[in-house]
Amino acid sequence: MKYKACLLGAPELFVDGHKVLFPFQKAKLLAFILIEAKSIRRDKLCEYLWPDKELEKGRRNLSNALSCVRTLLPVQMNNREVVSIKPSVYIARDIDLLPSLDRMPLSEIVKINGTFMDIPEAEDLESFSCWLLPKRQHYHDLFVEGLRKRAKAFLESHAEDSYDEALECYELLAEREPYNEKIHGELVRLYIKTGRKVKAIDAAHSFSKRIESDLGISSDLADISSLIQKRVPMSENIATVFDDTPLSRSSEILKMLDFITSAESSGASSCGLIWGENGIGKTEFINELVSCLNQVGWECYYVRCTQEEKDRPMVPFIQLLQRLKCPLPQSEDITSLTELNYSRIAELVRLNVAAGEDNKKRLLVVENVHWMDDASWMILETIMWDYSTPLRLIISGFEEIRPTFMLRTTFESESFEKLEIELKRFDLEDTGQICRIMAPNRSWSEKDINNIYMQTEGNPFFIKEILKSGLPVRDGIDNISNNPFISIIKFLDKEERLFLEAIAIKPDHASMVNISEVLDISPLQLSIICENIKNNALIKESNNDEGDVIYYFNHMKIREALLENMSVSRKQALHLKNIEVLENGLTTCQYGKREVYSLLYFHAHEAGLAEKELYWRTMELKQNFRAAHEVFPTLTDYDLLKYVPTLEDMGHTELALSEADKLMDRIMRTSEQTPELKRIERDLQILHGALLWWSGEYEDAYETLRDGLRKALKNGETENIIEACVQLCFLAIQNDDVDRLSTFSNQLYLLSKKEHYHKWMGVSLRFKGISAILKKDYNRANRMFQMSTLIFEKLEKEGESYTACIVAAEHFRGDSKLAEGKVEEALSCYLTCINIGESIGIYRGLGLSLAKAAFCHILTEEYNDAEKLLLRMEKLSVMIHSQKSGGLQGAGIGFSLMGLLNAKKRDWDQAISYYSMADKFASETKRATWQAFLYWSKISLNSIEDIPKKVSQVLLNKNPEWYRKELEIMKLRIGWKNDF
Repeated sequence: MKYKACLLGAPELFVDGHKVLFPFQKAKLLAFILIEAKSIRRDKLCEYLWPDKELEKGRRNLSNALSCVRTLLPVQMNNREVVSIKPSVYIARDIDLLPSLDRMPLSEIVKINGTFMDIPEAEDLESFSCWLLPKRQHYHDLFVEGLRKRAKAFLESHAEDSYDEALECYELLAEREPYNEKIHGELVRLYIKTGRKVKAIDAAHSFSKRIESDLGISSDLADISSLIQKRVPMSENIATVFDDTPLSRSSEILKMLDFITSAESSGASSCGLIWGENGIGKTEFINELVSCLNQVGWECYYVRCTQEEKDRPMVPFIQLLQRLKCPLPQSEDITSLTELNYSRIAELVRLNVAAGEDNKKRLLVVENVHWMDDASWMILETIMWDYSTPLRLIISGFEEIRPTFMLRTTFESESFEKLEIELKRFDLEDTGQICRIMAPNRSWSEKDINNIYMQTEGNPFFIKEILKSGLPVRDGIDNISNNPFISIIKFLDKEERLFLEAIAIKPDHASMVNISEVLDISPLQLSIICENIKNNALIKESNNDEGDVIYYFNHMKIREALLENMSVSRKQALHLKNIEVLENGLTTCQYGKREVYSLLYFHAHEAGLAEKELYWRTMELKQNFRAAHEVFPTLTDYDLLKYVPTLEDMGHTELALSEADKLMDRIMRTSEQTPELKRIERDLQILHGALLWWSGEYEDAYETLRDGLRKALKNGETENIIEACVQLCFLAIQNDDVDRLSTFSNQLYLLSKKEHYHKWMGVSLRFKGISAILKKDYNRANRMFQMSTLIFEKLEKEGESYTACIVAAEHFRGDSKLAEGKVEEALSCYLTCINIGESIGIYRGLGLSLAKAAFCHILTEEYNDAEKLLLRMEKLSVMIHSQKSGGLQGAGIGFSLMGLLNAKKRDWDQAISYYSMADKFASETKRATWQAFLYWSKISLNSIEDIPKKVSQVLLNKNPEWYRKELEIMKLRIGWKNDF
């Protein structure tokens, strides 16, 4: 005989294919207990089935039931205690299939998708439920685990239909686990992965409503965006396949679909707005929306506005009616499309796209409203203001058109359900993810991804175009040939295009005043042109701090499109005009000349004017060197406030000087050596010498500068003589060479006084004061610093502010007091410098004042105040981004003092770190001042008790007498007469 038992669902027993009918309920329950358990104790059976009977009566009832069951099944009793089915008999049980669900066809799985022993009347038997419920849970868990295993196998197989197969498993799982958030989250994600986003939304809302109404619990699935943000728990097998690329915009699409379907369910009119720049993916976004809605029976109608049709009234809506084969209004008076009544067109459109009595779900999509003509605007307004039937709208366009749309349609006050989504550019992280997904076979370094990001600015169209090209990604290499901005530019009128071209030939942004002068039109007319093209999303404008307006392109590819299609003669004319305007402006320009110099050499280079390029490049280099490399630059406050040195600027001088040399060589070989060229050659030679002393190559610097000075003297080049003397004085200060400093400061003073160069006269007096300190003539030093201050204060009254130069004189007056041993007076000078610098935001030289003020506090044992000042100095040193420049800005002195203070706090690791940097500065530059502070610090360090031996071996590798002797030598070199 063949036995088959179905225990999942309503239990059934088949013998030789015939269904068995049991004479009474308890016999049926007994039979299925034995089929499931195979053997069970007699007393347990009595307990489950006859709990209300005494043991003997229960056994008699069991005996009666067994008599009935024996006629159907081969049951035996062992030792009169255990009831079982004969082991030799095979019974096919559906529960035995549960461990092999991953190998079964889905149709077979559906057949066994039932509750274990689903007998509602038996559930009232409390004692029987004690056996039934744990068994149900056990087989439920087996079923769920089997389906999970099956789904995972499909997901890992990556076959063509693997996601659909896995989805079917999770649909069954969701039925069996109605309150399991993880399973329902995975089901929803698989719906998204398989392109069934509307079903995903329905499933998410259904689950969240269920657990809120049944259990009073809120779910993350109520917020559809949580599916993409992965706040809902996710199992590993789903996580491995749910790699959602940022290009898909899944989060935003789900929000919009949720909004559309929810509004449709409520019967209200709705309008979704999608804003974004050209190439951001608005069309792809809308196509995906429509595709998802079409899957669930929506009818979607398109109105596409184009730049080509912008001047043709009502064309987008008439094209829609033509596609719908809707007859246009006929009248003898109408001879052209322009004479059609827009309100009648609006009525026809609404009649076809609004919800009607047929209950069809309809959606009207209006794309690119920024290209819409006035008549089409009126049609759209009329459609939106008609409340007779619900209307569902999706509208897309550039973000620049948003204010116009809001104003014309009175959107904020309309009785629409509203949702706005702005599609933004991708950041660097998203760009990297897109690159790795779209080109998985390529090895992506951080540099490659950064290059892609810099070339595309995170715009998805350009990212895809570069990746499609398959070419290697290199710095500054543009692999994009299909630039969508070209077509937009071609449809502009001549005046608008010229305006954009004038901006495009600039290296960066452009100012309204400059463009107005270059194009020889008034700023008012310029503003009108800008307003006309602003809705094209090509440029933006913003106010600067100088009463001007700055224009800049929305995307770098707009400039590329303009330059690519600009004629050679137009480019040349614009560059020449810019040179003319900038050179004329220099006669009245007191400040910000470095920026003007940069623009001049850029335009000269683009125009092919080599000598003019060389001249302005040299002028920019001189300005840059002062700003980036001098401790107290001889620059106006305006220039210093606009310029903070960075790591890139430190290498700029060397690179720019090299390029200038190459340009000079090329000109010298092809042109006559004019006096102007010789003067520029001298400028470059002096800059080379200045760069050498800044790099610590003092002897080479001296020879180079001395030779430059000699040639300048021979040719009578006053400005070159002054520049050479200034740099020779800086060089003398670096290695505390009092003789050279005295000689060249005197020469600088006499020449600047003779030629009435008051700025350089003030600087020369400062140099003479430093020379007096080195000679220990402190009264003369203070007199020189006072005279220097008076000169710059007089210049300030005439209009130019040189706060850095005034601060420099006060700082060195503090040095003079410190050299005398007058600590309190020195501290007062340094604190004055700090307060002035911080109050107006000029930080050049501030680090040096902070370090020396900290030294004064240490001498007076005010260690906390000293530490605060040194920490501020360290931040400034980091801001400068250069060890060399950081040393000049106070770190050369301050790190010795920070090492000492950390040693006093017994923070030996920090002390060793700071002392190692101080040793490096002192040994590399051989600067006597830095060495003096280092030796003084090491002597003070010797006085600390119980220094660990290992620390002492690192920090104090000389005996105390050696440090004292070296300190005395350094004090003689730097003019210290104190007893520190």
